[in-house]
Amino acid sequence: MTPNKHHSTHFETRKLTCLSKRDKSSAGRIDPKAVDVCAVINDREEYYTTSSCAGRCYMYCGDGIKSWHSVENSQVQEAEEADNGGTPAGFFRRFRVNHDLVRFPRRFFDLTTIESDPSGGGDPIPQIGQFDQLGNNAQFAAKLQENSHQSTGPVWLRFEPFILHVMCRSMKSASVLMNLARPSFKNVGLTSWNDNVSERRNELKSSSKNDNEQLKGGGPRYLVSIVGDEGLDTPLSLPASPDRGLFYDPRDEASVKNAEWLAQLVNERHTRNWKKIDRFVQAIRSLDDNPVDASTIEGADTFALHQTDDSLKSAREATGLPIPRSFDVVGDVVILNSLPEGDRETQRMVGEWITGRNKAWKICIARVNNLATSDRCPGEGGYVQLAGHHRNPIVTSHYEYGIKAVIDLEHCFFSPRMAPERLRLSQSVARGERVLVIFAGVGMEALQISARTEAKSVLAVEKNSAAVECLRRARRMLERNKTATCPGGGEVAAQKLQIEEGDVLEILPTLEEDSFDRIVAPR
Repeated sequence: MTPNKHHSTHFETRKLTCLSKRDKSSAGRIDPKAVDVCAVINDREEYYTTSSCAGRCYMYCGDGIKSWHSVENSQVQEAEEADNGGTPAGFFRRFRVNHDLVRFPRRFFDLTTIESDPSGGGDPIPQIGQFDQLGNNAQFAAKLQENSHQSTGPVWLRFEPFILHVMCRSMKSASVLMNLARPSFKNVGLTSWNDNVSERRNELKSSSKNDNEQLKGGGPRYLVSIVGDEGLDTPLSLPASPDRGLFYDPRDEASVKNAEWLAQLVNERHTRNWKKIDRFVQAIRSLDDNPVDASTIEGADTFALHQTDDSLKSAREATGLPIPRSFDVVGDVVILNSLPEGDRETQRMVGEWITGRNKAWKICIARVNNLATSDRCPGEGGYVQLAGHHRNPIVTSHYEYGIKAVIDLEHCFFSPRMAPERLRLSQSVARGERVLVIFAGVGMEALQISARTEAKSVLAVEKNSAAVECLRRARRMLERNKTATCPGGGEVAAQKLQIEEGDVLEILPTLEEDSFDRIVAPR
């Protein structure tokens, strides 16, 4: 089945919905080592990531299955409890989860402090908002609280390699991605393949279900799974003495080398894992900018926010108009980087042809001034309107992953091409972080972090008064935004976003020391 324009639109909708969701992992963010690979994949219009893990090590006690489950047969349950050293069947508890190198082996592998020192020098323990939105995790949260004092049974060490799931727009794009991944990762395959759309649609029509019911998911689905092979699972203690390490015991100085050896095993796997990720990232970056499945997707670029020469070349030949090589779309405004060649009438025809491609594009403007000012904006009279109803000032609202920003195009700088970078930044913010955004501009980065992450607070600093006014208007709209995915929704997102107008060099000295965990400076 050849995907068409309709399926491409469904895919774009699913991609926008997926990437707009809040990260619900224990850290509340994408693993730092997985940010780049997710960014380069999500930057391409034919792919988007659905889940990822850059690789981690941790200790655990229980039956090794990462979920709470029950055993119905009492004899089986008793047998499993005996095998687990008295640990209840279905019990699984992790300790000292670490996505980075083990830098303090004696602390990390000290089983006598596993309760008093939960992190052991690994990942910080997230305490803010982890179960604010319980949903299906309500039972897990209750179990965790109920068994927080238990660490019975032997303790195991586990290393889990890189894992990534990517939704692909077509079978061709899925095949290309798998070929790029296989030189680095052995376990690569298509885990979900559903392109039998026509038959499913006929089933819905012939059934007694509501006529308005749409085909679930909209269009074909191709899910690629990429998993590394750097695994490790070994016991660290015995059932009879769970707090006494098999390899390292702090009461035995001679066993220090064993702790260092365990750290070496883990760190070698981390290092090999990260090298494979980097190799995979470089392979994806080597692809041409055009979608790998462009020839199989009818109208694949019709709705892109940045149109390029390949999609417009045939139009120039067909119409004879000097249609520009590329243009941007911000809100309902099409922006050309320069005036098209020809007289005013020819320029008007170019603008009308472009706005006629999409009914959501209301006006077309061309920039006539450079961006040499400190605010990087063209200023008053910096644009010439080519088509659409006259608009003065040229202000529009722009959606990005469900979050709306207000943009004064003449007096503020904004580029829709930075959307993937803004997504990467917001996905890097962990639960409970205090974030400072300097040179915030119209504040799209600050709005995304406030609305889509579990950051504790966000402070945006900007000198341009026009940009600050745009950000304040956007914050008021954020209060009513139902697509904000942070706990508490748009109202809470707006409350934790603070705005300071002024020069960064003057405002920074007035802020308390150690009052932020992350500083973001948009490019």
